[in-house]
Amino acid sequence: MDRERHHSLLFKVAAIWNLLLAISFIVLPRIDIGYFSLAGDVPPPPTLLWADSFFIMVFVVGLLLFSISINPRISQGFIPVVIFEKVAVFVVGLFYFLIGEASLLVLAFVAIDLLFGILFFEHWFASRKT
Repeated sequence: MDRERHHSLLFKVAAIWNLLLAISFIVLPRIDIGYFSLAGDVPPPPTLLWADSFFIMVFVVGLLLFSISINPRISQGFIPVVIFEKVAVFVVGLFYFLIGEASLLVLAFVAIDLLFGILFFEHWFASRKT
């Protein structure tokens, strides 16, 4: 597989990851607020405003990732934005795990985001050389 097809597939997989997470975490608490406990042993918040706002942004980044997968040359300027998003989500998730307000499952999810961030950085760095 050539490098361009590989990176297109990488961004498509990351887009699907973001879209599935966003939709799941917006829909599941409305089916049963007990799903909120996936985040850890914390009570559900009185409002889902901040969680919904966050996951709407995760959805938007998923759309951005999909657009990068379709036309990586035009979308090069967006790659640092998605790298920042992936690393920031990991750092915040790690922080909450370390203070005991997020579960190991949350840490696993944000570690996948960090992996995507590293792979995006590799793509961005390699594409700047050419």
